[in-house]
Amino acid sequence: MSLSDREARQLIREQLDTSMIVEAAAGTGKTTMLVDRLVEALATGRAEIQSVAAVTFTNKAAGELKLRLRQRLDEARADETDDGRRGNLTAAIARLEEASIGTIHALCAQILRERPVEAGIDPAFGEIDAEESRRLYDRAFRRWIE
Repeated sequence: MSLSDREARQLIREQLDTSMIVEAAAGTGKTTMLVDRLVEALATGRAEIQSVAAVTFTNKAAGELKLRLRQRLDEARADETDDGRRGNLTAAIARLEEASIGTIHALCAQILRERPVEAGIDPAFGEIDAEESRRLYDRAFRRWIE
């Protein structure tokens, strides 16, 4: 079954009981659709903001995602005429900082910090920066070549 772009966007936004993989080129609106889907899930009470995990690959993209979600929540709340949905949106805005919106690295680090013993790691572990990552990669690659 082939869907039109409009039909696909409507499904993404409204089919909240269906897990989806959305594959599309850069600049086609994936982030917009993710934000719209999150807002609808929060407005309907299907999700609470503290249970949301939205993952991107860069800190810049994560910051943009959080900003866009905040803006869309504000817009949706202002436009909402149903008291229940408006209340859900108000609650989501109030607790937005409790959502796990960030990079895959940050999400993994958060999970590991919550369960370091089970993961078998030092509870005081830290994430490495790009420079250290490159140095470790180069060292491992040299060893592999040798």
